[in-house]
Amino acid sequence: MPAGCDFICNNSECDQYKNGFVITGPWPMGQIELIISSLSKSLIVKPANKNVLQQIINQKNQGRKYACIVYPNNDKIKTIAYRIQLWSPDAKCIWDYDIECDNETLCENIAKANLPIMCPKTSGPLFTFNEVTRDGIVCSFCGEKLQQSRWFTNED
Repeated sequence: MPAGCDFICNNSECDQYKNGFVITGPWPMGQIELIISSLSKSLIVKPANKNVLQQIINQKNQGRKYACIVYPNNDKIKTIAYRIQLWSPDAKCIWDYDIECDNETLCENIAKANLPIMCPKTSGPLFTFNEVTRDGIVCSFCGEKLQQSRWFTNED
């Protein structure tokens, strides 16, 4: 089940108080044209999807083949890749990697993808979703550990 974690600074003395970011676990991706079609249909119900739709159209025009599946996956879009996010504490950023999948398990596909273990920017370590939710992340402004709020998607 796709999942994410909001990391929020709860230090009232920090400039980033109540601000943060989201990291997701391995996220299923589908053919970008199918994601665009699905989001276009949902605009009638959810006009807030308009900005997301435009971003995905821009990504398609830049040559992207996949986009993250929006859940619940009412259109039953087939998973053909996964988005893997890795945290770089030294660069204080998230790196996104798209890995194609085949009939093997997610773990086998990740191993076969040979994802980096060092940050391309700093050569420091990269951490997976499981590692950052286990160990936590400190605020890059105040140095205190960020509060975690985990969530899961509603798959059909």
